[in-house]
Amino acid sequence: MSIRSLILVVALGLPAVGLLAFGPRGRYGVPSDRTVVRYWEKWTGVEGQAMQRVVDRFNATVGAAQNVWVEYNAVSNIEQRTLIATAGGDPPDVAGLYDFIVPQYADQGALRPLDELARQAGVPIDAWKPIWLDICRYQGQLYALPSTPYTIALYYNRELFRQAGLDPNHPPETIAEFDEDVRRLTRSEPVTLPDGTQGQRIIQAGFTPSVAMLGWWPWVWPCFFDGHLWDGHECTLDTPAGRAAMHWLARVREAQGIEPMLAFEATAGAIESAQNPFLSGRIAMVFQGPWLSNWIAKYAPTLDYGVAPFPSVTPERRNAFASTDVFVMPAGGRHPREALLFLAYVSRQDVMEELCREHNKLSPFRVPGADFLARHPNPYIRVFEELAASPCAFGYPSMPMWLRVIDELKVLLNTVLAHPEQADTALNAAQQKVNEVVAEYEQMAAKRRGGAP
Repeated sequence: MSIRSLILVVALGLPAVGLLAFGPRGRYGVPSDRTVVRYWEKWTGVEGQAMQRVVDRFNATVGAAQNVWVEYNAVSNIEQRTLIATAGGDPPDVAGLYDFIVPQYADQGALRPLDELARQAGVPIDAWKPIWLDICRYQGQLYALPSTPYTIALYYNRELFRQAGLDPNHPPETIAEFDEDVRRLTRSEPVTLPDGTQGQRIIQAGFTPSVAMLGWWPWVWPCFFDGHLWDGHECTLDTPAGRAAMHWLARVREAQGIEPMLAFEATAGAIESAQNPFLSGRIAMVFQGPWLSNWIAKYAPTLDYGVAPFPSVTPERRNAFASTDVFVMPAGGRHPREALLFLAYVSRQDVMEELCREHNKLSPFRVPGADFLARHPNPYIRVFEELAASPCAFGYPSMPMWLRVIDELKVLLNTVLAHPEQADTALNAAQQKVNEVVAEYEQMAAKRRGGAP
């Protein structure tokens, strides 16, 4: 099977013919003397407007001087559509993707390597924090450039800490302290169950890792026990760190009450609304990114909250999950030189930091500008920046079959939360499933490359 055919099979979802016929289109009024760079991006709304302003400034300055015009196209299902367009021989010149998709694209030959091209174009690679370059590489090769990066930290409700007799100036630093705080911050009341028996109803939860309620990263927990999920060849899930993480989740769930917490999590409101359970005071601690301060300012402006690193096993080790949106150049793009001009412009510290600030994200630079920090909408932005500089910062596992593996990890987490006593069995089953996923992918990859598995 050719790489083009394989990519079409792997992509799934949207038919290529429909994409080519009805795919994204740019704005009209392009000057006749300009080379048009097609730029596909996932951002809409406020984020899309901020990026459109960057594009407009490029077109009016560097683009005008170099006879280049960038067309910004907001694209839904951008991962599938970019892959299909690349396989069909008509990709955009630049695409804005999520970092976790880069290994799959790179492994399937769908991305243009950027090491030399970026340096020749003056992209300030050496000025970025190491974690962002690590995330943008696959097997040692640079395939992406960071756009708006972020880390995840612990937000906690200082008033609920006071009510529970906890020091609002001392958030938990270790897993043991965190467990005790969760216990003290979880409140319940008696309730008559449908069968007429008496039970408990959670009215305030200390914390929940559930994907049903603010739990966007269900796979990270082994990493907070000094583990990892990928060694470059195998998914290392059923390990001492993985078992410690699952046992911890089981303990927390049992301490809060299994059925009461499942019922509580079923009441989750829209995350970007006043019904967000952290904003409404129904959850005391959450695991979230810098953008949460935007929602706090809009929906709960009087909320007294703090931000700290999420606890690890020991206070000395600050494990931190880091991620970033990325720019890529799909293989086969028609205008690589002009696309690099645009990426070099966007990667300038003044341009990039303005975009990141408007998105309420971090700066990718080792030393953020003083103006970036002073004008940032998140009052705790320095906490997130320090986490990105931590030697214990980690990103998504650099595995090309990640989108299938994450489905199995969601099943694992949900099983442990609903049946804590099955933690070991569920972990073993998940390891076997991800082994099958990895083996299946490697067999397909070997056929694509014309070699043995």
